[in-house]
Amino acid sequence: MNAVRGFLVLATIAIYAMTVTVVIGHGVNWPAVAVGDLLDLNWRSQFDLDFILYLLLVSIWIVWREGATARAYVFGVLNFMMGGMFAFPYLLHASVAARGRVRTVLLGVHD
Repeated sequence: MNAVRGFLVLATIAIYAMTVTVVIGHGVNWPAVAVGDLLDLNWRSQFDLDFILYLLLVSIWIVWREGATARAYVFGVLNFMMGGMFAFPYLLHASVAARGRVRTVLLGVHD
């Protein structure tokens, strides 16, 4: 579990650093870029669609894991909009709160 937590810390730092760098260089108009990429129907479109569906799946899991409360839906939306910027710290917190029990990390309130 320590290796996973270490990865989550490094992944969080990396994604935030990359995001700040991109925002400084290109601004925050990511929805226009993402929609444009999807409409091009090329490999970037394929990657973006795959990623959007993955974000949706993980967001649904987070809502279920949290027990479908109002907080759970907020977490689901944050995950869908932010991706790893939300998911990495969320999973790190979940692993610490579960004291490293993988079953609890996966099942949340259903454990």
